[in-house]
Amino acid sequence: MSATTNQQLIREHFAAKDRLDRAALESQFTADARWWPPLSGAQRGLAERPIVGGPTLAEMMTTLSLKLYERERSWKIEFLVADEHLGAAQVHLSTRLAASGEPYENLYVYFLRFEQGKIAELWEHLDTAYAFALFDRALSGQ
Repeated sequence: MSATTNQQLIREHFAAKDRLDRAALESQFTADARWWPPLSGAQRGLAERPIVGGPTLAEMMTTLSLKLYERERSWKIEFLVADEHLGAAQVHLSTRLAASGEPYENLYVYFLRFEQGKIAELWEHLDTAYAFALFDRALSGQ
């Protein structure tokens, strides 16, 4: 696929995450897609590395994400680059925590590898210390 096509795929991916559109997300992944969440998430037992399977990833990004965040959310792409094989995006997430309703704002960087017009691998990077501190506070009721 072309760089332009892969850039559009990244845009559509974050738009689908905004809408919690499971079918759209699943269609964007290869059947054996791999997501590499931050190591600190694996250390806390939140996710194994890698998480494998397009349907599994779509489920996590929609239904299971509601355990962390409220339904209303905005993924705003700040920077985006892609070529025929790889892409990267810096994205700002704005939402509220499901446990407390407290505002949640964080910056994410994603690296993506493409195969035949779909996302085959996705690496996620963010300030997990900040995120985990907010999650812990929300769960403790403070």
